[in-house]
Amino acid sequence: MLPKSVSRDEGSVLLDRLPGWLAALGGLGWFLWLGGGAVLSPTRIDWLTQGDWAMNLFGWLFLRQAPWGLPLGDMPNLFHPYGTRVSLTDGIPWVAVGLKPFSGWLPVNFQYTGAWLALCYALMGYFGSRLVAVASARAVPRVLGGVLLALAPVLAARFGHPALCAHWLLLAMLWLNLRDIPDERTAWRSLALAALFNGVAAGVHPYWVAMLLPLTAALAVRVARSRRLGGGRALAAVGGIALLDGLLFLLFGYLGGPGLGAEGFGDFSSDLVTLVNPMGWSRVMPELPARPRQGEGFGYLGLGAMLLGALAVASVAARWRVARALSWRRGLPALAVVLLMAVYALSWRVAWQGRQVVDLSALYAPFAAQTAAFRASGRFIWPLHYLLVGGALLLVVRLWRDRPWVSGVGLGLALAVQAYEWRADRSSLRWPVAFHRLQAPEWKEMKGHYRHLALFPPQIQWLCRYDEHLVNKLSYLAYREGLTFNSGNAARVPPQAVEDCRAALPSGGVDAETVYVVNPEHLTLFLQSGARCGVLEGLPVCVRDSRQDGFATALERQPLRLTQP
Repeated sequence: MLPKSVSRDEGSVLLDRLPGWLAALGGLGWFLWLGGGAVLSPTRIDWLTQGDWAMNLFGWLFLRQAPWGLPLGDMPNLFHPYGTRVSLTDGIPWVAVGLKPFSGWLPVNFQYTGAWLALCYALMGYFGSRLVAVASARAVPRVLGGVLLALAPVLAARFGHPALCAHWLLLAMLWLNLRDIPDERTAWRSLALAALFNGVAAGVHPYWVAMLLPLTAALAVRVARSRRLGGGRALAAVGGIALLDGLLFLLFGYLGGPGLGAEGFGDFSSDLVTLVNPMGWSRVMPELPARPRQGEGFGYLGLGAMLLGALAVASVAARWRVARALSWRRGLPALAVVLLMAVYALSWRVAWQGRQVVDLSALYAPFAAQTAAFRASGRFIWPLHYLLVGGALLLVVRLWRDRPWVSGVGLGLALAVQAYEWRADRSSLRWPVAFHRLQAPEWKEMKGHYRHLALFPPQIQWLCRYDEHLVNKLSYLAYREGLTFNSGNAARVPPQAVEDCRAALPSGGVDAETVYVVNPEHLTLFLQSGARCGVLEGLPVCVRDSRQDGFATALERQPLRLTQP
């Protein structure tokens, strides 16, 4: 019985949404099992001070102190004097820029990465449930199928790169491509939702747009073939969505600046056996050989999903008459673009268990700029991963719709095996990181007297010498004291800084508004130039010799002098 305050129509809507919410809770529960509870606190930042997490964290922290400008997310205070953008630190621009106006009310130590990862898992369950609803309105398969998709190994393996954890966008686009389009209104609504998902993707990470836009084109083809919309209008919709993506790329600063190109195409690829290679993540399946950088092309289906795939094949054979009557053609446009993306995932160096078997370099040579921008081609295996698992789900549920207990048992077994097999102990969320801050009270004397903190020479990941622990400690110090910083890590770094990495002394001499943490190899040159230097927390620190402020005076407590010959 429904409460008197709820009409029957409202009640049916609530009941229809309930499986999606339950699947979302299931996805969230799996995230917590993988260690997510330890990272949800927004004031806990220590776990983020390593690898790409640190890049994301400091991108957001320095954005909080940066002036507003265009493109949105512009940060002249990081990689100073060249600057960067929060988009180039993979800081999820929609979230970072959206939170910036409220920065004054947020705690000094504040991060949103943990909440973002939790949201991604919840949305995986939700849109997984919506995808299963294409084949059945029953609650049980929708909940079990949604949770199974949330347990995708390719998602849990991406924790180190939060912006690339929005796999729910792929499920959402597959749902749009495979669901019924009974009338013109539904066709327009599908294209509008595709525009929304593309817009979200453009403010999360460029790779999502590179995957979603082809799936949007596939949706337009299907809409046009269904005769719900004319081909011209469907094509115009895709053009408008592509224009939207381009404008958002400009707005968030992905275009311009250092650009998106980088080395690695052919290395960050998928292997021909990637769908069955657990790469050490399985309790059951053996690890197969792979090249060192092919972790980017990790596409393992999971033993539970493979069992479900076997059940789907057996179901087609057992219920061939029912299977023949299915509307197979509706999935052909999506299948075509997904297979093309899977081919790109293999890159020019097609490998079988780590050994090159085909050379496609001549095919990709004319597209060097594009392949440099999307060098981690292996990530394009994800759409095929989800199409295979989602397709198996839909087949099992649809073919046994008259005997739902069969699909229920099959999905339940697949879910149990998938959960058991995954080595949750390898989750990076379960291994806390100790962050050793610089604690000396003398550092606080910099505030109000200096504008910049600099490593000399600069330390920039991928460009010059890089000591991650030192850079992270100084990045946090600069943030806490409201100073600019010249070093760090970003997905794309200012190439002109390479000359600074090789310099013997700062261009223009020792700057009066800068505190330098100097490499011992360059210390003699600083002292010869007349800089005032001392040791602070074991670090050689220098300022201009004319400075008489409290910080400069504090350096005299452990002074560094030129040794007499």
